[in-house]
Amino acid sequence: MTLFYKNRLAKHQKHMMRYMKYVLNDHFLLVMIIALGGFGLYYSDFIKTLDQDFFLGRVVVFILLLGILFVGKIATLLKEPDMIFLLPKERQMTSYMKKAFQHSVWLPFVLIVLVSGITMPLLVATSSLEFNDFYPIVLNLWLLKLVHLLIQLQTFYLDTKKTIQSQMILFIVASLLSIGLNLYFNPWSGMIISFLCLVFSFMMTKKSLANHPLDWEKAITFERKRMKKIYSFINLFTDVPGLSSDIKRRVYMDPWLNRIKKEQGQTFTYLYARVFLRGTEYSGLVLRLTVIGSLLLFFSNQLILNGIISALFIYLIGFQLLPVYNEFDYMLMTFLYPVEKDQKVKAVEKLIKIILSVVITIFSVLLLVRLQDKVGALIIVGILIVEGIVFTKLYAPKRLKKLEKSLI
Repeated sequence: MTLFYKNRLAKHQKHMMRYMKYVLNDHFLLVMIIALGGFGLYYSDFIKTLDQDFFLGRVVVFILLLGILFVGKIATLLKEPDMIFLLPKERQMTSYMKKAFQHSVWLPFVLIVLVSGITMPLLVATSSLEFNDFYPIVLNLWLLKLVHLLIQLQTFYLDTKKTIQSQMILFIVASLLSIGLNLYFNPWSGMIISFLCLVFSFMMTKKSLANHPLDWEKAITFERKRMKKIYSFINLFTDVPGLSSDIKRRVYMDPWLNRIKKEQGQTFTYLYARVFLRGTEYSGLVLRLTVIGSLLLFFSNQLILNGIISALFIYLIGFQLLPVYNEFDYMLMTFLYPVEKDQKVKAVEKLIKIILSVVITIFSVLLLVRLQDKVGALIIVGILIVEGIVFTKLYAPKRLKKLEKSLI
C-alpha cells in the first residue's frame, strides 16, 4: 500500500502541475512581486520605529504562530471508488495512511519556517529575544504541528470522537502554554510541553490505528473538501472541470436585485447580477482582491507604489469578471428567450462598471487618507477612473467577442 500511495501521489502531482502554468501566470507573479516588495519596504520601515516598549509586538506574533498551527491537512488522496475497490485491503490501509501522514508534514513545516522567519524581526525589536532563538521556536512549532496532524489522522477511524475532542482541548492548551513560554520566558522552555503532548498523541494514534476500523466515508469526505479548497483557488485563474461553486441565499441582497426592472430588456442584467450576488465564485473573488488591495494601500505610503498597486488590482478584478459572460451558454432556456444577443455584452459591461466603480471608490478613499501628497493622490484617482472607463468601454467588449467566438 505504500507503493500504491506513491503512485497515486505521482499522478496527483502531475495533475496539479497542469494547472500551475495558469496559476503562476504573468499577472499573478507581477502582483505578488509588487505586493511582497511593498510589504517588505513597509515592514522594514515599521520595525525601525519600534522598541521593547511596544508590547503588542509579541501579542501579534503569538496570534500568528498559534494560527499557523491550524494550516495544513493530511492529503489522503482517497477517492469515491476506493470505498468499494480498496475495502478488501482495509487492514493494509494503515501503511497507506502512515505514508499520507509523512507526505503531509512537509508543506506545513515549510510554512512554519516562513512565518517564523518573517515575524522574527518584530520579536527581536520588541523583546529580549535574539535571531538565534528562531531555531527553538520553529522546532517547538513543528512538534505542535505533528500533534495536530496526528489528531487529524485519528479522525479517519471509527469510534474516536471522544478521544479526539479531549486531545484537541489538550492540543490547544499545550499550544497556548508552549508558545507563551517560548515568547515570554525562554525559547527552549515551551518545548517540554510540546514534546509530552506529542508523545501522548502518538500513543493514542497508534492505538486508534490498531484497534479501530477505517471510516471510509469520513476520510473520503475530508479529502474531497480539501481538494475543493485547492480547486477553488485554481478556479480564480482557469476553469476547473467538475468544480461546482457554492450558492448562498443572501436575503440582504434582495433590495439590490429588486432595483432591476422586470422587463425584457433587463433579462441578462438580472441574471448576471443574480449570479454575482448569490454565487461565491465571483463575489468571493472580488471581495478577496479588494481586501488584499486595500490592505496593501493602507500599509504603504509610497506614491508610485500605491499607484501601481491600485491600477493592477483594478485590472485584475475586471479581468477575472469577464468569464461571467459564459455562465448561461450551456442553459437551453437562455437560447429560447426572445432577447437580442447584444444584451449579454451590455449586461456584463454594466456589471463590471458597477463593481469597478465601487472598488475605485474604496481605493480612492484609502489613497487620499494614506498619501501625504494629496495632489499626487488625486492624480492616481483620476488615472483609476480613466482605467475603469477604458476597461469597460474598450477592453471588455473586445475580450467578450473573443469569448463568444471560442464557443462557436
